[in-house]
Amino acid sequence: MAEHPIPVFCTIENIRLIGTMAIYDSQADALERIPQQWSEFRKHHPALGDSCIFRGASPCTGDGRIHYFAGVAQEDWDGSADGEPLTLEAGEYGVVQVEDAALLRDTWNWLLRNWLPSSGRREKKAPEFETYAVISETGLPVGPVEIWIPLEPVARK
Repeated sequence: MAEHPIPVFCTIENIRLIGTMAIYDSQADALERIPQQWSEFRKHHPALGDSCIFRGASPCTGDGRIHYFAGVAQEDWDGSADGEPLTLEAGEYGVVQVEDAALLRDTWNWLLRNWLPSSGRREKKAPEFETYAVISETGLPVGPVEIWIPLEPVARK
């Protein structure tokens, strides 16, 4: 069993993203098609290069589908990227860096099933997101990826 990195707690202000939203019917569908979503985003915005901070976010919905937003922080945006906005909410997040993108799904599962219940916090109804060092032209992350889980204290009885 691989060891999982322990998250650190970070507090951020609102981050406004600009990008594109796609909706997937299942986890398998998302895993297959998110790289295509990123590849299309990169093709339509070649001026972004690799100097931007790419973020993939999943807003909370109750429809049982996966909503995935591919974009960049607006402060990194040079005006060449058109798209829709999404705000990552200010507050506390559990943050972990994953060195190998192939371990992302396993790390997410461990964080939500094992770490979060014992953290003294619960997931806040806000977009969770990943920060990518680089997104290749094929839409795959290159280098380390940060996972950010929005948190709030567990209510005491």
